[in-house]
Amino acid sequence: MENEHRRLDAKFAQSLVDTVAVELNKNVNILDEHGVIIASFSRERIGQIHEAGAKMLQNGVVKEFYVSEEDEIDMPGTRNGFNVPIMFEEQCIGLIGVTGDQKTAEPYARLAARFVEANLQSNARQERLVGALTEKEELQSIFLNKIITIQEDERKRISRELHDETSQSLTSIIVGLRVLAEQVQSREEQEKILEMRDLAVTTLEAVHHMAVELRPVLLDDLGLVAAAKKYIENYTKQYGISMYVDFNNLSRERFSPEVEITLYRILQEALTNIVKHGKAKQVWVSLNKKQDKLILLVDDDGVGFDTEIVRNSHSHTCLGIYGMRERVALVEGKFIIKSALGQGTKIFVEIPLTGKNCDKSIV
Repeated sequence: MENEHRRLDAKFAQSLVDTVAVELNKNVNILDEHGVIIASFSRERIGQIHEAGAKMLQNGVVKEFYVSEEDEIDMPGTRNGFNVPIMFEEQCIGLIGVTGDQKTAEPYARLAARFVEANLQSNARQERLVGALTEKEELQSIFLNKIITIQEDERKRISRELHDETSQSLTSIIVGLRVLAEQVQSREEQEKILEMRDLAVTTLEAVHHMAVELRPVLLDDLGLVAAAKKYIENYTKQYGISMYVDFNNLSRERFSPEVEITLYRILQEALTNIVKHGKAKQVWVSLNKKQDKLILLVDDDGVGFDTEIVRNSHSHTCLGIYGMRERVALVEGKFIIKSALGQGTKIFVEIPLTGKNCDKSIV
């Protein structure tokens, strides 16, 4: 048989035999698709060929049949009793027989056969449901991975355009306005031009910040460690939060693009949440390699939160946590978040540097 759920399970068959045999005070046998006894109240018969059953199965004529006491003489491997085919998906996969005269054995043999068939159908449905669920989860993972990849590619494209084109245009405007201001004689007009220049400078800074938020050039050019250090440096200047950083055993080592962007985005999301919700004064960030694993830890002394309440909520914060968890799952890593009211928040990420994540180089 091609599928295991089409086979009669010997352990289940024996448990059924024991139950029915005790109730009837008669011997019960269950045969597999070849006519071999796989379960019997008479244990010594297990493994023997039931000649009448084997003959019926080999002929391909599926039907109930009764073995009389006279038939026992011609077929030593059989006993007096009634035998019923066990059907699954329109195919006979075995027989169940109850010893005794036909009037007594027939209804019990049929009932036992229907019970076995119902169990097989139930197992088959369960396997199909599990298979469908597994397939759905695999497809969801594939689609999510594609969405994230497309999103990161688009972020990279926009970031490059902002950095290379928009920034250059704004820089040219700033220089031009400065030159124009020096050529204007009127003090009033000169001040207006310089105000426009200051606005252009502010806009340029905002564009730079936006480009870094979308996709830092350092991440692609120099890797995770350089990009993370630069992000933390800017973060500290912007928000005035004390940062304690430990990247001691990492320097210029590169990892697969999936691993690097995953850890960078998690660090970015974690630090953003600290500013928006955590109200922390101190943050500890460590990124270290231990054997074949890369471990990120972000720990803060902020207000914390009730993880149970957040788990059942649909707030922006929860979506951020869900996004981090999904990103880690896509690289077959481990994501743990611990928090309590008044006790800060700790995020732990562990990513294996094996399989698809082991692509790395030294630059």
